[in-house]
Amino acid sequence: MKIVILGATGQVGQALLSQLPSDYCALTPSHYEVDFLVPGAISAYIADSAANLVINCVAYNQVDKAELEQDIANRINALAVEEIVAACEQLSIPLLHFSTDYVFPGKSAHISEQLYVEADTPGPINVYGQSKYRGEQAALSVAANLVLRVSWVFSEFARNMGKHIATQAMHGEPLCIATDQFGSPTYAGHIAEAVWALVPELLAGADGGLYHLSGNAAVSRFQLAQAIVDELLVQGRVDAHYKLSATTQAQWMQSANVTIAQRPHFSALACSRLAGRLGRPVTSWRMGLAALVAGI
Repeated sequence: MKIVILGATGQVGQALLSQLPSDYCALTPSHYEVDFLVPGAISAYIADSAANLVINCVAYNQVDKAELEQDIANRINALAVEEIVAACEQLSIPLLHFSTDYVFPGKSAHISEQLYVEADTPGPINVYGQSKYRGEQAALSVAANLVLRVSWVFSEFARNMGKHIATQAMHGEPLCIATDQFGSPTYAGHIAEAVWALVPELLAGADGGLYHLSGNAAVSRFQLAQAIVDELLVQGRVDAHYKLSATTQAQWMQSANVTIAQRPHFSALACSRLAGRLGRPVTSWRMGLAALVAGI
């Protein structure tokens, strides 16, 4: 079975490749082979690939920059996805596409808030979220396609928030983390595990649909950062006296000169629907911390 993995150099793509089942052959075109900014490039590649499935990990996810580069964000997150959907439909093969918690407007930042479920109404409050929502709608226009909303993805691969926190702490650099923004951290390795569990069903002709895939808990960015520092301490990778500083989301955005895009205060995702399909609970994000730290 041949599977096209678009965006294989990103953290989710690398996690997928690290767990690739032996009976699948992964096709991993580079940016130079498939330029998402060039109309027709993706569909031409897919048409020539003779693939059985396409997994799209590509996203324009620079939230603030997207406000200034709306055309590029929409091209990569929406128009390119429409092109992928059409190309897959031509070959009668399924698409597995990733979306984001930022399709939701966010709730008041309180840990007791109910997690978002798939049936909740989206209402993105920034260009990034709007473009991703348009992309997931395109993917879901075909019943065979599966969309996984993920959030706060971290891993030992590529650039990401969790790796940045760990690296800064290891070098004794100060970190000031928001205590009032809540979401669901998700380890990329756990995403890969779920994907490879779902792929056989998709290849066998099962319907896709929309599912949330996250660490299945609501925590603040500060709580995530503290958990990473705690794991660094366990593995002896950080000074025992290292301490995080707490701030608010508004104060962090102002101090970091990141004031363009709004961000949801509470966008944690509930994963019970996916757990039902997998036949097991979704893995806790905390189970990925040891691999994150060990891999840096």
